[in-house]
Amino acid sequence: MNSGNNSKDSNKKELSYNNELNNFQSKIQHSYLLVNRLDYYGNSIPLGAFCYAISFVLIGFYESKVFNQLDTFIFSVILLFGGIGQITSGIFEFIKSRTFPTIVYILYGLYFISFFLFYYYKDDIFYIKEYIQIFYGTWAGLSFPLVIGSFQSNIVYLLQNVVVFAFFIVRCIGESKNWEVLNTKVSGILELITGFLSLYLCFSQILNEHFRCTILPAFPLQKDNEIDNIKILNKVKNGK
Repeated sequence: MNSGNNSKDSNKKELSYNNELNNFQSKIQHSYLLVNRLDYYGNSIPLGAFCYAISFVLIGFYESKVFNQLDTFIFSVILLFGGIGQITSGIFEFIKSRTFPTIVYILYGLYFISFFLFYYYKDDIFYIKEYIQIFYGTWAGLSFPLVIGSFQSNIVYLLQNVVVFAFFIVRCIGESKNWEVLNTKVSGILELITGFLSLYLCFSQILNEHFRCTILPAFPLQKDNEIDNIKILNKVKNGK
């Protein structure tokens, strides 16, 4: 009986060991794939952050009445940078198996394309004002989970998402109550703040990555274990 129990225990231990080994091997394989993808494609987040920033800054200047109207130049920047540029960045993040930035950049890319189409053809089309309220209200709902997800990133990115969430709330209230001050001055200031925060984050990533040290701190909220694992795997690949 004892020999039978010992045999069962050893089989269980061996099975548990094999499962742990398979899990470890799959994690190592995934990490190597991630390293190779990062090395091959580079970091596309600064591109998305810059496109996001320049679009919100220009719209913010218009909303706060620094610019009198949205001219062809601003529309071009919104379409190419805010729309196509961010979607391109999102596609590269998708290739690198990064779900969160993929969703963020593609969603905001579509937001700016929607903004472009509406305001560019605003005088030539019929629209119902209530739909604009629903549009901004929906975006407020979409941006809230991004605020929650930002707690795994850094303080600058968290503040950026909090401000843009506040912008959608303010714009939704302004459109529903027809309060001009919320639709112009307050919205414009919030757009400028989120744009400049994103611009800071863009140059922070570029400079810190280029010089391989902290030039512009983004104040991470937690330790990035994935990056540490990548560094370890790079050392293993290089035989160090």
